[in-house]
Amino acid sequence: MNMHKSWTCWARRALAAAVVTTVAGCASNPSAVLLMLPPAVAAPSTVAASSTAVASPATNRSASRVLSVSRIEVPEYLTTRRVRYRADASAVAEWPDTFWGERIEVGMSREFMAALHAQLPAWGLCEASCSEQSPAASLQVQLSRVDYMRSERRLRANARIAVWSVERPARLLRSEDRAYDIAGDDDTARSQARAMTELLRRVASDAGASVSSAQVQ
Repeated sequence: MNMHKSWTCWARRALAAAVVTTVAGCASNPSAVLLMLPPAVAAPSTVAASSTAVASPATNRSASRVLSVSRIEVPEYLTTRRVRYRADASAVAEWPDTFWGERIEVGMSREFMAALHAQLPAWGLCEASCSEQSPAASLQVQLSRVDYMRSERRLRANARIAVWSVERPARLLRSEDRAYDIAGDDDTARSQARAMTELLRRVASDAGASVSSAQVQ
């Protein structure tokens, strides 16, 4: 038993050291680029206000209704520190020495929430589980495809937008599938990041329209 515990502790320390070494290696590489998604809401003051509105329970309580928003779902191949693009129909490649500065699903969810708040100013938004705020409905967005076609400088994506009731069992109030085709502006990873933010704006616009037209009690 003691030998097993010692081996487990050693393995955990080795794994932690490997992670630290990998991150440090990226940071110490002078040619490495840490990439962030551009803000989905252009004006810095507006972005700050949107962030406050999403995070503050007081703001949500003052809103007429509250919407529970699940973290946006993205394709598995994107959930890595490397910035990946679609090389062809069957292959994915990576921009050289380019890394996301944060987990991409976290950044995409944040910018989507900011863009959605701009679409639904009369609603309070809360993330996922927020039963204490008595949400009127819940929203789920699944991005089944987010392919930046580098050779074409275009982002092609597919989204499923679903609005659910909060009763148990939940009822599907409205759902729709959307396809997006967004042009990039140059052959860089930053162009891909800008196209991804534009995608989030468009998905937020469609999601806002779905919530507004759903029969929410």
